[in-house]
Order: sequence, then C-alpha cells, then structure tokens
Amino acid sequence: GRETSAGDRTRFLAAASTASAASTRGIIGGHSTEAPRTPPKPASEEAVAPKGPRPNPKKGKRDDWQVLGDVGEYEYMLARKMAEERAKLPPSPEVLPDLPSHIATESKRVKGGAFDDHYKRAYRKLAERRAEFADAAATLRDGLDFSHTAEAVEDRKKIHAGWELHVKMGEVSHGNALTKWEAQKREWERIKQERAIAFDKRPGDLVMERCDEHRRKLEILSHLNMAVPIAEREGGEPWLWKMSLRDNWTRWVNVGNEFSGLFYVRDEMAFVDAEQVRRPQLYGQTEKDGVSDSVARGRSVLDSKFMDVRRRKLRKRVNDILPGENGEDVDALEIVGEGAIAALDRQALRRITVEELENQIAADSLETWAEIQKYRSDVSTAEANRAARETAAAEAAEQARLAALGPHFQLESSRVMATMRWGEKVAHASTIMKNTGTTALWYKWRQVPPPASTLPHAQNAGPSTFYMEETSGSLLPGESRVAMWTFKSEKPGVYIDKWILETTPNVRSGSIEPVTLRGIYHRDDPNSYPRRMLAAEIAHKEMATKVTAAMEKVFKRVKTPDASKRVATKFSKIPSSGPEPGLWNAGNANRRPRVYYHEESFGMFMDIRAKCLAAAATLPPEPVESPEGGDGAEDGGAE
Repeated sequence: GRETSAGDRTRFLAAASTASAASTRGIIGGHSTEAPRTPPKPASEEAVAPKGPRPNPKKGKRDDWQVLGDVGEYEYMLARKMAEERAKLPPSPEVLPDLPSHIATESKRVKGGAFDDHYKRAYRKLAERRAEFADAAATLRDGLDFSHTAEAVEDRKKIHAGWELHVKMGEVSHGNALTKWEAQKREWERIKQERAIAFDKRPGDLVMERCDEHRRKLEILSHLNMAVPIAEREGGEPWLWKMSLRDNWTRWVNVGNEFSGLFYVRDEMAFVDAEQVRRPQLYGQTEKDGVSDSVARGRSVLDSKFMDVRRRKLRKRVNDILPGENGEDVDALEIVGEGAIAALDRQALRRITVEELENQIAADSLETWAEIQKYRSDVSTAEANRAARETAAAEAAEQARLAALGPHFQLESSRVMATMRWGEKVAHASTIMKNTGTTALWYKWRQVPPPASTLPHAQNAGPSTFYMEETSGSLLPGESRVAMWTFKSEKPGVYIDKWILETTPNVRSGSIEPVTLRGIYHRDDPNSYPRRMLAAEIAHKEMATKVTAAMEKVFKRVKTPDASKRVATKFSKIPSSGPEPGLWNAGNANRRPRVYYHEESFGMFMDIRAKCLAAAATLPPEPVESPEGGDGAEDGGAE
C-alpha cells in the first residue's frame, strides 16, 4: 500500500529483467513480454509451422495426441509444404573450386573450356571423398592412440601384480628360442661337413641333403595313385557292383585283425590332400629337389621314364586333385597386408587424375560425358583428316618432285603466226623453249610440210618461205631460249608449215607437239589513199562540227547589255598614239557605227584572239590533194 518513486521502479525493472533473462516470457504490470528471438531458417519446420507439434525428445517422434490425427500424414504434408517454400527461395550461388594446373589444362582442351563447371563439380566430389578418407584415418589413428594410452595405463596398474616381470620373461623366451635355432643350424652344418669328409663326398650328395628327393617321390606317387580311376584301383570291373551299393564309393578298411571290429571308412570319391613331409623351399631358391653336386651320379628318380609316363597319362586328373604347374602343389604362399590407417592415408593423399574426374562425370551425367566423347571424336576425326590431307599433299609433292626429275621440256605455244604487209621484205614468228627438268637437253628442229588435205584455204610453204637460222642447240636445266622463224614470200597469200622438235634424251612426257607456222602476206590496196583521205576529211568535219556546236552554246549564254546602261567610249579630242591604238583604228576605219579605242576592251579582244588561235592549232590539217602514184603510193606500201 505504499507508493514507490521513479528510481525504485527503474531498479525493479532492471532486477526483473535480470531475473527473467533465462526465461522467454515475463509479466510486468499485468502485461506479458517476450524476449527477441532469432528468426527461423527459411523453408524449415519452424518457419512453415511455428506453433506446430514438435517431436518428443525422449521418443524421437511426434505423439498422436499432439497431431490430433495420423502422424505420417501430418509429416507428409509438412514435408510437402517445406518443399514448396524451398522452391520459392532464390537459388543460392554455386561455389566451385579451382582446378589444379594439370586438370585445368586438360579441361581447356575440351571445346575451349565449355565443360569447366562439370570438371569442377567432379573435382569437388573427389576432394570431399579424399577428405572423408583423411577424417576416417584421423579417427582410427586417434582411437589407436587412445587404446595404446589405455593399455599403457593398464600396464602401469599391473606393475605391482608382477605383469612387468611376465612381459620381460616373454621377451627373453623369444630371444632364447631364436638363439637355440641358430645353434641347431650351426650344429647341422658341422655334422654335414664332417660326414662329407668321412665319406669323401660333396655335401650336396649326402643322404641328409638328398632325403627330400625320396619324400618328393612319395608325394608324387600318392598324387598319381589318387588320380588312378577307382575301378582300376579297387580291382577292376568285378568290384564295381559292390561299390555301387549302399554307401557307394565308400570302402571299409579293417583296423587290426578282422575280429577287432574296428574299421576305417574311406570315401574313394573324395579328394584327399597328401601330406607334405619334406622341407619347404625358401623363397628365391634355385636348386631343385634331388639335384646332386656330383658329376658321376646318374639321373634322379623324379626324371625316370616310369614317372613321366604316369604323369602324362594322369595329367588331367592330377590337375583336378592338386592344381599347379606340372600337377604339383604350390611351394610357397606370400601374404602381404596393409594397415587400415595406411590405406586410408594413401587414398587421401592420392593425386586426383583426369581419368578419375571423367569417370565421375560419366557417373553423374551420361549426357555430358557423351558430349565430351563426341567432341573428342570430332577432334580426332578432324586431326586424322588433316593428317591424311598433309600426307596426301606430301605424297603428291613427292610424286611431283620425282616426276620433275629427268628430262622435261615446255613450249610456250605450238601455233605461231607471222604477218607481212605490201612493201615489207620479211616477217618473224617466235615461241619460247624452256628446259623444266633436271637433265641437259640437246634439241634439233626438223621441217615437216603438212599434207594438202590440211590446207583448204592456204598453200603449202616451200623450203624458202619459212627459214630458221638456229635449228639445233642445247638447253641446261631451267634455261629458256627463243625459237624464231623468218617468213618471206614473193606472192601475197596464206602459207602454212610444220616443224618438229627432237630432243636427246627423249622427254618423259613423250613426243613434243609439232609447231604449226602460219604466214600471211597482204597484197597492195589501190583504194588505200582515197580511203585514208576520206577518213581524214570525215574526222576534220566531225571536229569542226563539235567546235561550232560548243561555240554556239557559249555565245547563247552571252547576254547583250541594255542600251540605257551601256557606257560608250567617249571620243577623245586628242587622238591616242601608239601601236595598239594605231592597230585598232586601222582595222576599224570603215566600220559603221564607228567604234573607238579603249584599253580594257582592246585587252579583252586580244585574249579572245589568242585562245582562238590556240584552239585552231589543235584541229587536224585539211587534206591536200596530191597526184596518184608518187609519194602517196610509197607511203601506202609502208603502212
């Protein structure tokens, strides 16, 4: 019932806050308050059903009375709702690790790095697997260290109970056993040397060293006896009916006399492992059983003809009984073990290779692996095609090189022509010869006139029509030379001739195509001069017409000035003197209306006159008629 001040209320709230720090809800002044909570993770059970039933901590599952229905149906609906909310979340950015240099280089070769993300995902999985191996090895190593520590603690607890003395005695006993074994071996070697000296034999020829031969013989005979068919072993066909009765293929062997009542039951169909009574051979020992050091001793019983025949006949059954080389057992078996921690460490430290990555990619996505394989197949096919093209080009180049070896010859043209006009004395026709091979050539031209059937519009040329000054010579490899013919004729017309080139040695391409010569001699044209004069006159008139049309266009554009605006030259009472005024007055003395001299006008007229004279100089000269026959005929013949 007493009143409190503001300071007392503040201290009370602070105390209440401190007292209720562990709780999430308190009541102050009749109002409930909640402590701020961390927002739940998106798409989690707390976010989807914040007030829904939670699993029982003791049972690990929800109770039916909390769900008020089927627990499985509730959990199914809850998981479905969480999946829907998870689908609404934005995709989280994928963080991919960097690839090692050797893997990154190989990844860049596959379509320019288009599959880098797939290689990185596979590398991340393999790295996580390596980390799991390392964690497992660390866990085993910690457990082993803990067990060793616990064992050491237990050993220290047993010190007062005599445990230390027991361990010490065990270690001493092992050492004593090894020492005794070494002493027995030394004693055996001493006895062997004494017996060898006493009997004047080599140590390898003593019975104590060759006893294994007899033991090996007994083992082989036992194997061969088991390989013999049971009918033959038990006395032949008469015994088969007994062996096929009840307990078939089982034989009862008396132990002691027949009245003892004791029998040894032997199953003839079961394979019996023969006991090995000889010394096991050491690893790496090259000496065979029964081999003697003496050169005077004969062949061993193991190599006898009887043993070889038995082995050959019963090889199949012996291999079934005791598989191995030559139907014999295995001499030694080596077992190599590896600790679990060492194996896990080896797997964890093993380098990730490209093959492992590609196997992981193939396991994750067959479509991606198929695309990689297709790209590599295309690249290999393109590489093979490129190599094939290069090989074909190299072969073609080699064939061309081989074909270029030896004598080869080339003519620029096999058809040439010479033209001679009226008044000319001779004309020339030529072609180029070239030695394209690797051998020097001696050549010779020979004239072969064509038959009359090939001259429908020409006449055969005589020996004096086409003449060749140099008909023979030589060409070095790569050298070129001009073959020239001279054409001469007294009568106008068309002439044809053929020449054949012969080489020594003969060219590899076969015979060279003959060269066909054609000569044309034009006769005199009596209408040449009038025709040329007519052409010159037509050209002159055409030029004059063009100039006249151009001048008319220029004059049409010139406008006559208005009379009112015309400024006439005033007559000077004092006549002008000098060559220019005198020339003006002399030329215009009789002109009406009268014109008077003016310096500017006179200069303009003189400029126009100079331009006209320059234009007239460009015109062709007018044709001048000359008598027929003289120089004109001679000029026509020259043309």
